[in-house]
Amino acid sequence: MKLKKVVLFTSCMFFSLLVKAGTDAVNLPSTKSANLKSKSAVVISSASNLVDTGLTLEKGDVWVWGFRGSSQQGNGKSFEMSNSKPARVKYFANKGLSITQLTAGTYHIIALDEKGNVWGWGQNGYHEASGNNCAGNYPSSPVLVLNKKNVVMISAGEYSSYALTKSGDVYTWGHGIYGQIGNGKKDAVNNVNKLPRQYFNNRPVVLIGDGDNTGYAINNAGEVFGWGYDSATLLFQAKPKKITNLPRGVNGKDIVHITGGDRFTAFLTSSGDVYGMGEGIYLGLNITKSGEKVTKPRRIIRNINALSCQFMGCVAIDKNKRLWTWGVADGSNLIRIPLYGRTPTRRNHIGNLTKIDMGKQHLIYWNDKGQAFGVGHGALHKFSQQTNVDVGWPGREIKFVVDEMKRVYGKKHIPGQGK
Repeated sequence: MKLKKVVLFTSCMFFSLLVKAGTDAVNLPSTKSANLKSKSAVVISSASNLVDTGLTLEKGDVWVWGFRGSSQQGNGKSFEMSNSKPARVKYFANKGLSITQLTAGTYHIIALDEKGNVWGWGQNGYHEASGNNCAGNYPSSPVLVLNKKNVVMISAGEYSSYALTKSGDVYTWGHGIYGQIGNGKKDAVNNVNKLPRQYFNNRPVVLIGDGDNTGYAINNAGEVFGWGYDSATLLFQAKPKKITNLPRGVNGKDIVHITGGDRFTAFLTSSGDVYGMGEGIYLGLNITKSGEKVTKPRRIIRNINALSCQFMGCVAIDKNKRLWTWGVADGSNLIRIPLYGRTPTRRNHIGNLTKIDMGKQHLIYWNDKGQAFGVGHGALHKFSQQTNVDVGWPGREIKFVVDEMKRVYGKKHIPGQGK
């Protein structure tokens, strides 16, 4: 049961959510079709803004390592040494709850369980983890944020969180000084808000996404909305605003994933095209001048199956399971290692890819041999229990995480296979 649900929901992050004609219900792809897709696709297990914390979803369990000084471990302790052993979140394991989606802000973590309930823990100064004022600044065990709402998708900005229900309603909570909560206000601290259906032209929403300080939604008519930081106009929108400058021939119904980072927006279409707009140096369009803006989405790359963008760049998996990156150029003083690239750059990796976990300035990829490798910013023992060095391609093996998983699940378990 746990395997089926993990595959179903993870696949839904990159394939369209369909709305049944004449109703407000969001229909997920069938379990059979989702399973078939996942067998040939590389799973993006978690897309987070975490700076110094490692995070992944394994067998329906949440695993955390590296920096855990703001209650990120979720094990009832507010502080854990960064070079301590990786650990799964015991709260869910003890309750027999399977987690199906996982996302995170800079220092808080949001999880969706198999029953459609949303949980949060970690830093909570803006209520980005708990969604209310009853959990304190650093809840060290998962707090139930949304209960019995039948949530099908979650997303998180730097200090904000988002959820989409099966009925097509959008909930937001956390930091909102830039309008990223979408409730018409610019308040720093926000409890859970249910955004009015009229914000989306009185239609149910079928897909959500996030940037650093931006929220996105697409309704069942294919209309695309954004709020918070607007990468095209450079304004802060406190309510969802319809994005009307889509490329010719592209409708919101064609978009299967929408995301962003620091001052840019990107989306993936069902035909495998990735488009981007905003701060030019992040877009993989060979733009070298800082401050040069792309105000209408331009195509970046084709033939793509999965996309994830954070902070200053993007990672994509093509239909042949090859890995591409683009964003802030190699050698920029904004980043210390060649994680991205001025144009879409094919990256050499070790083994056949099965799973990827994204962080703010790092990524971790897994292969079919059960190995994990870290690339990018390696501070606070994300890639090694002995050192904090940054790592270039093809990455550094993160054996200590794999070893701990095998200790918990058994020596025959092969981590990183989406099960």
